[in-house]
Amino acid sequence: MSYLGIFGHVVLDRILRVPRLPEPNTSIQVTETRECFGGTGGNIARAAARLGVEASLASFVGEDFPEEYRSALKADGVDLTDLKVVHGRNTPTAWIFSDPEGNQVAVIDQGSMAEISNMEVLEHTIRDSQVVHIATGKPDYYRKVVGLAKSLGRQVAFDPSQEIHYVYDPTTFRETFTSSDLFFGNQSEFQRALAYLEMREVREMLEYVKLLILTLGKEGSVIHTSERSWRIPCISSDKELDVTGAGDAYRGGFYAGLSRDLDLPLCGLLGASTASFSVEGEGPQSSLPRWEEAWERAAEHRDSVVEIPP
Repeated sequence: MSYLGIFGHVVLDRILRVPRLPEPNTSIQVTETRECFGGTGGNIARAAARLGVEASLASFVGEDFPEEYRSALKADGVDLTDLKVVHGRNTPTAWIFSDPEGNQVAVIDQGSMAEISNMEVLEHTIRDSQVVHIATGKPDYYRKVVGLAKSLGRQVAFDPSQEIHYVYDPTTFRETFTSSDLFFGNQSEFQRALAYLEMREVREMLEYVKLLILTLGKEGSVIHTSERSWRIPCISSDKELDVTGAGDAYRGGFYAGLSRDLDLPLCGLLGASTASFSVEGEGPQSSLPRWEEAWERAAEHRDSVVEIPP
């Protein structure tokens, strides 16, 4: 049995560098364009697998899906049983506009993921995994995924990413959130989650889930359980080139610790370490570390973890 099963997008990222993000109804010159392998599902699966996590990937791609991407995932040990080709559709494609400060705006052509509500549930990834990670995708499809996962006694991690703002509504969000064990998100995503749940404080969310992981970019991350909370430092890199996918790399590193039964602060440090390697390359998957590299960099910052009073 695998440890981690990931449901999410597998995307062809087109990263466009701009001097600044344009205001509405204005234009800006693109200074650099690069095509990379990406998508929440592909990024997390590959990051985790390179760190030694047995990982399965469940997603839908188009007939144009590059064989080079498939080969890269397979070479890193990702189980691709549930990576399905949808005939007559293209692979999801994202155009990501990134400024020098690391701020980004993205637009996506859903392609083969547009109609997953009508697709069969990819059961292998659920049945073969201890933790089922729900990333980007349609809530009505994931309702079926979560239902099967919970019936089999699997842990569910909910990580809707930026789609929390426009794919989910209070009803669909609450339905998946209250069936989950872990929740990942950045500050704006947590604020949206609180609004959907009609709550004021982040720790109130622990009424439903066992573990909250809040990522804060260069301010690090915060991990909450019902008993304890920790602030995890950001691990910076002198060679930062591209922040695209850093959050997904964090998740891969976090699972690398969790799958080895390490304590939660170390899991957070491994997430931060993996993210710090990710930003050293162009695109989300070009500079992912192996276990020894991620562990060595994480261990250097063990004394920087701060426990937060309840």
